[in-house]
Amino acid sequence: MFRTAIFILAGLISYLTTGWLVNGPRWLRSLDVPNHRSSHTRPTPRVGGLGVVAAFVLLLPLLWVMLLPDSSNWLFATRFGLALLGYVVIAGVGLIDDMRRIGPLTKYLGQFIAALIAIWSEVTFLYLHIPYGGRFDLSLLGMAGGVIGAALTILWLTGFSNMFNFMDGIDGLAGGSGVIYALALAVVCSMTGHRLLAAGSLVLAAACLGFLIHNFPPARIFMGDVGSLFIGYVLAAFAVLTSNSGVHPVPFPAVLLIFAPFIYDTTLTLFLRWRRGERLHEAHRDHLYQRLIITGQSHRQVTLTYYALNLVLGLFGIAYVAASDPWRVALLMAGLTILVGFTIYVYWSERRRTA
Repeated sequence: MFRTAIFILAGLISYLTTGWLVNGPRWLRSLDVPNHRSSHTRPTPRVGGLGVVAAFVLLLPLLWVMLLPDSSNWLFATRFGLALLGYVVIAGVGLIDDMRRIGPLTKYLGQFIAALIAIWSEVTFLYLHIPYGGRFDLSLLGMAGGVIGAALTILWLTGFSNMFNFMDGIDGLAGGSGVIYALALAVVCSMTGHRLLAAGSLVLAAACLGFLIHNFPPARIFMGDVGSLFIGYVLAAFAVLTSNSGVHPVPFPAVLLIFAPFIYDTTLTLFLRWRRGERLHEAHRDHLYQRLIITGQSHRQVTLTYYALNLVLGLFGIAYVAASDPWRVALLMAGLTILVGFTIYVYWSERRRTA
Protein backbone atom coordinates (compact mmCIF):
# COMPACT_ATOMS: atom_id res chain seq x y z
CA MET A 1 0.00 0.00 0.00
CA PHE A 2 2.83 2.40 0.88
CA ARG A 3 4.62 1.80 -2.42
CA THR A 4 1.37 2.22 -4.35
CA ALA A 5 0.72 5.55 -2.63
CA ILE A 6 4.29 6.72 -3.33
CA PHE A 7 3.95 5.70 -6.99
CA ILE A 8 0.70 7.62 -7.42
CA LEU A 9 2.05 10.65 -5.56
CA ALA A 10 5.21 10.72 -7.71
CA GLY A 11 3.16 10.65 -10.89
CA LEU A 12 0.86 13.38 -9.59
CA ILE A 13 3.69 15.68 -8.51
CA SER A 14 5.43 15.26 -11.85
CA TYR A 15 2.23 15.76 -13.85
CA LEU A 16 1.19 18.92 -11.98
CA THR A 17 4.69 20.44 -11.94
CA THR A 18 5.22 19.79 -15.65
CA GLY A 19 1.80 21.21 -16.46
CA TRP A 20 2.65 24.36 -14.52
CA LEU A 21 5.95 24.65 -16.39
CA VAL A 22 4.18 24.64 -19.79
CA ASN A 23 3.11 28.22 -19.04
CA GLY A 24 5.56 28.88 -16.23
CA PRO A 25 6.95 32.24 -15.08
CA ARG A 26 9.08 34.23 -17.51
CA TRP A 27 12.28 33.75 -15.48
CA LEU A 28 11.89 29.98 -15.85
CA ARG A 29 10.72 29.90 -19.45
CA SER A 30 13.46 28.58 -21.70
CA LEU A 31 12.17 28.03 -25.23
CA ASP A 32 13.65 25.58 -27.69
CA VAL A 33 13.53 27.55 -30.95
CA PRO A 34 13.60 25.31 -34.08
CA ASN A 35 16.63 25.37 -36.38
CA HIS A 36 17.76 23.30 -39.36
CA ARG A 37 18.76 20.41 -37.08
CA SER A 38 15.51 20.37 -35.09
CA SER A 39 12.75 17.79 -35.31
CA HIS A 40 10.07 20.25 -34.12
CA THR A 41 8.57 23.25 -35.93
CA ARG A 42 7.50 25.71 -33.21
CA PRO A 43 9.16 27.20 -30.09
CA THR A 44 8.53 24.86 -27.15
CA PRO A 45 9.37 25.14 -23.41
CA ARG A 46 12.24 22.81 -22.54
CA VAL A 47 12.61 22.50 -18.76
CA GLY A 48 9.78 19.99 -18.28
CA GLY A 49 12.22 17.55 -16.73
CA LEU A 50 12.02 19.64 -13.56
CA GLY A 51 8.74 17.83 -12.91
CA VAL A 52 10.55 14.49 -12.88
CA VAL A 53 13.32 15.88 -10.66
CA ALA A 54 10.83 17.43 -8.21
CA ALA A 55 8.82 14.23 -7.83
CA PHE A 56 11.86 12.01 -7.33
CA VAL A 57 13.85 14.28 -5.03
CA LEU A 58 10.85 15.16 -2.83
CA LEU A 59 9.85 11.53 -2.37
CA LEU A 60 13.32 10.02 -1.97
CA PRO A 61 13.39 10.76 1.80
CA LEU A 62 10.15 8.79 2.20
CA LEU A 63 11.83 5.75 0.68
CA TRP A 64 14.71 6.26 3.09
CA VAL A 65 12.30 6.33 6.05
CA MET A 66 10.64 3.15 4.75
CA LEU A 67 13.75 1.09 5.61
CA LEU A 68 14.70 2.63 8.94
CA PRO A 69 12.75 0.13 11.10
CA ASP A 70 14.99 -2.62 9.70
CA SER A 71 18.33 -2.04 11.44
CA SER A 72 20.18 -4.21 8.90
CA ASN A 73 19.40 -1.62 6.23
CA TRP A 74 20.62 1.45 8.12
CA LEU A 75 23.95 1.70 6.32
CA PHE A 76 22.51 1.12 2.86
CA ALA A 77 19.63 3.54 3.47
CA THR A 78 22.10 6.18 4.66
CA ARG A 79 24.21 5.81 1.50
CA PHE A 80 21.01 6.03 -0.52
CA GLY A 81 20.20 9.33 1.19
CA LEU A 82 23.69 10.73 0.64
CA ALA A 83 23.38 9.97 -3.08
CA LEU A 84 20.63 12.62 -3.20
CA LEU A 85 23.36 15.26 -3.45
CA GLY A 86 24.63 13.69 -6.69
CA TYR A 87 21.11 13.72 -8.14
CA VAL A 88 20.73 17.39 -7.31
CA VAL A 89 24.12 18.24 -8.85
CA ILE A 90 23.39 16.46 -12.15
CA ALA A 91 19.96 18.12 -12.36
CA GLY A 92 21.56 21.50 -11.65
CA VAL A 93 24.09 21.02 -14.46
CA GLY A 94 21.27 20.24 -16.88
CA LEU A 95 19.16 23.20 -15.75
CA ILE A 96 22.07 25.63 -16.15
CA ASP A 97 22.67 24.31 -19.66
CA ASP A 98 18.97 24.68 -20.51
CA MET A 99 18.88 28.27 -19.27
CA ARG A 100 22.30 29.62 -20.27
CA ARG A 101 23.99 27.04 -22.55
CA ILE A 102 27.40 26.04 -21.19
CA GLY A 103 30.34 24.51 -23.06
CA PRO A 104 30.78 20.73 -23.32
CA LEU A 105 33.83 20.67 -21.03
CA THR A 106 32.10 22.68 -18.31
CA LYS A 107 29.04 20.49 -18.66
CA TYR A 108 31.09 17.31 -18.36
CA LEU A 109 32.92 18.70 -15.32
CA GLY A 110 29.57 18.98 -13.54
CA GLN A 111 28.73 15.40 -14.50
CA PHE A 112 32.16 14.28 -13.31
CA ILE A 113 31.56 15.90 -9.92
CA ALA A 114 28.20 14.13 -9.67
CA ALA A 115 29.94 10.83 -10.45
CA LEU A 116 32.55 11.49 -7.72
CA ILE A 117 29.70 12.11 -5.25
CA ALA A 118 28.24 8.76 -6.26
CA ILE A 119 31.55 7.05 -5.56
CA TRP A 120 31.76 8.87 -2.21
CA SER A 121 28.28 7.42 -1.49
CA GLU A 122 29.72 3.96 -2.31
CA VAL A 123 27.92 3.75 -5.65
CA THR A 124 30.79 2.02 -7.41
CA PHE A 125 31.47 -1.18 -9.31
CA LEU A 126 32.71 -3.97 -7.05
CA TYR A 127 32.30 -6.92 -9.40
CA LEU A 128 32.56 -7.81 -13.08
CA HIS A 129 29.94 -10.23 -14.44
CA ILE A 130 30.69 -12.42 -17.46
CA PRO A 131 28.67 -15.40 -18.78
CA TYR A 132 30.54 -18.63 -18.02
CA GLY A 133 33.05 -16.54 -16.09
CA GLY A 134 30.82 -15.89 -13.11
CA ARG A 135 31.39 -12.88 -10.89
CA PHE A 136 34.90 -11.50 -10.48
CA ASP A 137 35.54 -9.57 -7.26
CA LEU A 138 37.60 -6.47 -8.06
CA SER A 139 38.83 -6.31 -4.45
CA LEU A 140 41.05 -9.30 -5.24
CA LEU A 141 43.20 -6.87 -7.24
CA GLY A 142 43.79 -4.72 -4.17
CA MET A 143 44.15 -0.97 -4.74
CA ALA A 144 44.19 -1.50 -8.51
CA GLY A 145 40.74 -3.09 -8.26
CA GLY A 146 39.40 -0.03 -6.46
CA VAL A 147 40.83 2.29 -9.11
CA ILE A 148 39.36 0.14 -11.89
CA GLY A 149 35.97 0.09 -10.18
CA ALA A 150 35.98 3.88 -9.71
CA ALA A 151 37.06 4.52 -13.30
CA LEU A 152 34.36 2.21 -14.66
CA THR A 153 31.78 3.92 -12.44
CA ILE A 154 32.70 7.41 -13.69
CA LEU A 155 32.69 6.22 -17.30
CA TRP A 156 29.31 4.51 -16.88
CA LEU A 157 27.54 7.28 -14.94
CA THR A 158 28.69 10.11 -17.19
CA GLY A 159 28.42 7.98 -20.32
CA PHE A 160 24.87 6.76 -19.87
CA SER A 161 23.55 10.10 -18.61
CA ASN A 162 24.91 11.66 -21.82
CA MET A 163 23.47 8.83 -23.91
CA PHE A 164 20.04 9.47 -22.42
CA ASN A 165 20.51 13.16 -23.12
CA PHE A 166 21.46 12.50 -26.76
CA MET A 167 18.35 10.34 -27.26
CA ASP A 168 16.01 13.09 -26.06
CA GLY A 169 15.39 14.46 -29.55
CA ILE A 170 11.76 13.78 -30.45
CA ASP A 171 8.43 13.92 -28.65
CA GLY A 172 7.89 11.20 -26.07
CA LEU A 173 11.02 9.16 -26.78
CA ALA A 174 13.09 9.82 -23.64
CA GLY A 175 10.12 10.15 -21.28
CA GLY A 176 8.46 6.90 -22.37
CA SER A 177 11.77 5.05 -22.49
CA GLY A 178 12.46 6.25 -18.95
CA VAL A 179 9.18 4.68 -17.83
CA ILE A 180 10.04 1.34 -19.46
CA TYR A 181 13.65 1.26 -18.26
CA ALA A 182 12.69 2.13 -14.68
CA LEU A 183 9.89 -0.46 -14.60
CA ALA A 184 12.19 -3.17 -15.98
CA LEU A 185 14.82 -2.22 -13.40
CA ALA A 186 12.17 -2.37 -10.67
CA VAL A 187 11.28 -5.93 -11.70
CA VAL A 188 14.94 -6.96 -11.70
CA CYS A 189 15.45 -5.35 -8.28
CA SER A 190 12.41 -7.16 -6.88
CA MET A 191 13.69 -10.48 -8.24
CA THR A 192 17.07 -10.04 -6.54
CA GLY A 193 16.11 -8.58 -3.17
CA HIS A 194 16.89 -4.91 -3.80
CA ARG A 195 13.79 -3.64 -1.98
CA LEU A 196 14.77 0.02 -1.71
CA LEU A 197 16.05 0.24 -5.28
CA ALA A 198 12.86 -1.40 -6.55
CA ALA A 199 10.80 1.26 -4.78
CA GLY A 200 13.07 4.02 -6.08
CA SER A 201 12.77 2.69 -9.63
CA LEU A 202 8.98 2.71 -9.34
CA VAL A 203 9.07 6.32 -8.18
CA LEU A 204 11.24 7.25 -11.17
CA ALA A 205 8.89 5.39 -13.54
CA ALA A 206 5.88 7.24 -12.11
CA ALA A 207 7.68 10.60 -12.36
CA CYS A 208 8.54 9.93 -16.02
CA LEU A 209 4.95 8.90 -16.68
CA GLY A 210 3.58 12.12 -15.20
CA PHE A 211 5.89 14.10 -17.48
CA LEU A 212 5.11 11.92 -20.52
CA ILE A 213 1.44 12.91 -20.45
CA HIS A 214 2.55 16.42 -21.48
CA ASN A 215 5.37 15.26 -23.76
CA PHE A 216 3.79 12.48 -25.83
CA PRO A 217 3.41 13.56 -29.49
CA PRO A 218 2.51 16.32 -30.07
CA ALA A 219 4.56 17.57 -27.13
CA ARG A 220 3.51 20.64 -25.14
CA ILE A 221 6.88 20.78 -23.38
CA PHE A 222 10.32 19.18 -23.73
CA MET A 223 12.33 17.41 -21.05
CA GLY A 224 15.49 19.48 -21.46
CA ASP A 225 18.93 18.53 -20.17
CA VAL A 226 17.68 18.95 -16.61
CA GLY A 227 15.47 15.91 -17.11
CA SER A 228 17.45 13.76 -19.52
CA LEU A 229 20.77 13.99 -17.65
CA PHE A 230 18.97 13.39 -14.35
CA ILE A 231 17.02 10.33 -15.50
CA GLY A 232 20.06 8.79 -17.19
CA TYR A 233 22.20 9.38 -14.10
CA VAL A 234 19.64 7.89 -11.69
CA LEU A 235 19.12 4.81 -13.86
CA ALA A 236 22.88 4.35 -14.20
CA ALA A 237 23.46 4.74 -10.44
CA PHE A 238 20.70 2.28 -9.58
CA ALA A 239 22.17 -0.18 -12.09
CA VAL A 240 25.57 -0.02 -10.37
CA LEU A 241 24.00 -0.65 -6.98
CA THR A 242 22.04 -3.67 -8.21
CA SER A 243 25.27 -5.30 -9.37
CA ASN A 244 26.89 -4.95 -5.94
CA SER A 245 24.30 -5.77 -3.29
CA GLY A 246 21.00 -7.41 -2.46
CA VAL A 247 20.13 -11.06 -1.89
CA HIS A 248 21.49 -11.81 -5.37
CA PRO A 249 23.62 -9.17 -7.17
CA VAL A 250 22.29 -8.48 -10.66
CA PRO A 251 24.60 -9.54 -13.52
CA PHE A 252 25.45 -6.26 -15.23
CA PRO A 253 24.81 -7.59 -18.77
CA ALA A 254 21.14 -7.76 -17.76
CA VAL A 255 21.20 -3.99 -17.25
CA LEU A 256 22.93 -3.50 -20.59
CA LEU A 257 20.14 -5.46 -22.27
CA ILE A 258 17.45 -3.34 -20.59
CA PHE A 259 19.13 -0.08 -21.69
CA ALA A 260 20.39 -1.54 -25.01
CA PRO A 261 18.32 0.53 -27.51
CA PHE A 262 19.73 3.84 -26.22
CA ILE A 263 23.25 2.48 -25.73
CA TYR A 264 23.32 0.93 -29.20
CA ASP A 265 21.88 3.95 -31.04
CA THR A 266 24.28 6.38 -29.39
CA THR A 267 27.36 4.17 -29.72
CA LEU A 268 26.68 3.45 -33.40
CA THR A 269 26.04 7.13 -34.15
CA LEU A 270 29.22 8.32 -32.41
CA PHE A 271 31.27 5.62 -34.13
CA LEU A 272 30.00 6.59 -37.59
CA ARG A 273 30.57 10.29 -36.92
CA TRP A 274 34.09 9.53 -35.67
CA ARG A 275 34.80 7.53 -38.83
CA ARG A 276 33.72 10.54 -40.91
CA GLY A 277 35.99 12.86 -38.93
CA GLU A 278 33.12 14.91 -37.48
CA ARG A 279 33.15 16.63 -34.09
CA LEU A 280 31.33 14.35 -31.69
CA HIS A 281 30.00 17.10 -29.41
CA GLU A 282 28.31 19.12 -32.18
CA ALA A 283 24.55 18.93 -32.76
CA HIS A 284 23.46 16.67 -35.60
CA ARG A 285 20.64 14.52 -36.97
CA ASP A 286 22.49 11.22 -37.37
CA HIS A 287 20.82 9.11 -34.67
CA LEU A 288 18.75 6.22 -35.99
CA TYR A 289 15.56 7.79 -34.61
CA GLN A 290 16.36 11.11 -36.31
CA ARG A 291 17.06 9.37 -39.60
CA LEU A 292 13.64 7.71 -39.44
CA ILE A 293 12.06 11.13 -38.91
CA ILE A 294 13.88 12.41 -42.01
CA THR A 295 12.44 9.53 -44.05
CA GLY A 296 8.96 10.87 -43.30
CA GLN A 297 7.85 8.91 -40.27
CA SER A 298 6.04 10.88 -37.56
CA HIS A 299 7.31 11.42 -34.04
CA ARG A 300 4.56 9.12 -32.79
CA GLN A 301 5.55 6.29 -35.16
CA VAL A 302 9.24 6.45 -34.30
CA THR A 303 8.59 6.81 -30.58
CA LEU A 304 6.30 3.78 -30.54
CA THR A 305 8.90 1.80 -32.50
CA TYR A 306 11.47 2.52 -29.80
CA TYR A 307 8.96 1.64 -27.11
CA ALA A 308 8.60 -1.77 -28.75
CA LEU A 309 12.38 -2.20 -28.86
CA ASN A 310 12.65 -1.18 -25.21
CA LEU A 311 9.95 -3.63 -24.15
CA VAL A 312 11.50 -6.58 -25.98
CA LEU A 313 15.04 -5.87 -24.80
CA GLY A 314 13.73 -5.12 -21.31
CA LEU A 315 12.10 -8.54 -21.16
CA PHE A 316 15.39 -10.05 -22.35
CA GLY A 317 17.19 -8.28 -19.51
CA ILE A 318 14.70 -9.54 -16.94
CA ALA A 319 14.98 -13.08 -18.30
CA TYR A 320 18.78 -12.84 -18.22
CA VAL A 321 18.79 -12.56 -14.42
CA ALA A 322 17.22 -16.00 -13.89
CA ALA A 323 18.70 -17.73 -16.96
CA SER A 324 21.54 -20.26 -17.13
CA ASP A 325 24.77 -19.36 -18.93
CA PRO A 326 23.78 -20.86 -22.32
CA TRP A 327 20.49 -18.96 -22.28
CA ARG A 328 22.26 -15.78 -21.22
CA VAL A 329 24.54 -15.96 -24.25
CA ALA A 330 21.49 -16.65 -26.42
CA LEU A 331 19.67 -13.62 -24.99
CA LEU A 332 22.66 -11.36 -25.65
CA MET A 333 22.97 -12.61 -29.23
CA ALA A 334 19.21 -12.28 -29.81
CA GLY A 335 19.27 -8.71 -28.50
CA LEU A 336 22.16 -7.77 -30.76
CA THR A 337 20.42 -9.41 -33.73
CA ILE A 338 17.27 -7.35 -33.12
CA LEU A 339 19.26 -4.11 -32.94
CA VAL A 340 21.23 -4.90 -36.10
CA GLY A 341 17.95 -5.77 -37.81
CA PHE A 342 16.54 -2.42 -36.72
CA THR A 343 19.59 -0.68 -38.20
CA ILE A 344 19.04 -2.47 -41.51
CA TYR A 345 15.41 -1.32 -41.42
CA VAL A 346 16.55 2.31 -41.01
CA TYR A 347 18.92 2.05 -43.99
CA TRP A 348 16.15 0.38 -46.03
CA SER A 349 13.74 3.22 -45.16
CA GLU A 350 16.30 5.81 -46.29
CA ARG A 351 16.96 4.06 -49.58
CA ARG A 352 13.23 3.65 -50.18
CA ARG A 353 12.72 7.38 -49.67
CA THR A 354 15.46 8.36 -52.15
CA ALA A 355 14.52 5.73 -54.76
